[in-house]
Amino acid sequence: MNLQAIYVANFTGFLLILFLLISQFITRKKSRAEDRIFTVMMYLVLLSCLIEPLTFYVDGKSGTLNYWINLLGNTFLHSANGIGSFLFCAYVDSSLYHDHGRLKKFYRWFGALVSVLLLSLIINIPFGYYFYVDADNLYHRQPLVTLFYIYMFFCCAVSILTLYTHRRRFGKVAFFPLFMYLIPIVTGSFLQMVYYGVSLAWLGTAIGVVALYMSIQNQRSYLDLLTGLYNRLFLEHFMYKMHRDSSNTYFGIMLDMDEFKAINDTYGHSAGDQALRDAATLFRRVSSTNAVVFRYAGDEFIILMKTGDESEVAALEDKLRTEAEWFNKTSERPYRVGFSMGHVPYDRANDTEDSFLKKIDEAMYRNKAERRLAAQS
Repeated sequence: MNLQAIYVANFTGFLLILFLLISQFITRKKSRAEDRIFTVMMYLVLLSCLIEPLTFYVDGKSGTLNYWINLLGNTFLHSANGIGSFLFCAYVDSSLYHDHGRLKKFYRWFGALVSVLLLSLIINIPFGYYFYVDADNLYHRQPLVTLFYIYMFFCCAVSILTLYTHRRRFGKVAFFPLFMYLIPIVTGSFLQMVYYGVSLAWLGTAIGVVALYMSIQNQRSYLDLLTGLYNRLFLEHFMYKMHRDSSNTYFGIMLDMDEFKAINDTYGHSAGDQALRDAATLFRRVSSTNAVVFRYAGDEFIILMKTGDESEVAALEDKLRTEAEWFNKTSERPYRVGFSMGHVPYDRANDTEDSFLKKIDEAMYRNKAERRLAAQS
């Protein structure tokens, strides 16, 4: 093995993650689940880039301390592989769905699998069925260690399946370069699995994390950080594309939350923020591949649908009302969630961005006035 190449590869990975961590402390908030998961992933890679060259350095060197560094260091590296793969699956799910309940439900069994793998690594220390360190302090891989690579590739497949399942239901996801993250990791891990003594897995992982981080920063400029929906800047970008898309017809829906000021005044602004997040969750539940949801301003939202069938637009509005009623009956929130909604078709020949937004805004206010009259009668 080439120790110099191993040191350079892992030191490069260490520096990449270190710079990201410094940038994170300066620029990023860590309040969301995916942010916390991503932070733990970075720390795992950082430590692994330090520990792996250390295990190569002590390999074959005599002494009790070197023996335990070799054995425990490799135990940690395999543990980091298992934990990191699991965390990435959870990160993908949380980033796409923003649903803590779903995350706990679907990944409970996955966490149990990881726990079994970690326990088997502890038992491996005296029995050596994955790997062992001999009397000369030389590390030896056993054929069974391939299970960890199989597990990692399985996690990659789960993350890809999660993305494509989400895409089939909600449409293409912008700014989520899953394969930019996976390709360097899978390539580095495969080469390290096939060629014993090559150290590329953690460098590949560091490169994948950097690619993912760059995408996150790009995504942040187009997402509303409170709700996770697209923001007004991306709305402008989407409407520009919509105007140029002469082969399709679009409808716009303007939505305004009912009694939002009363929620803020009665329960506080933190409750108002939670109400907006609840609304975003409802939008995701009813959305489809031909609908894109934006937070327009305050408690106002816009849905743009690629359809020429007005009944499809009305069906989405009815579905949203049904979901809101179910939420109000089953949730433990002190407030109710409801919406005034109005929709109009986009007239490519005559509408500008401003005129179209004004039209759907007027349609929404007509619906709000009609609902007030109905409530008074």
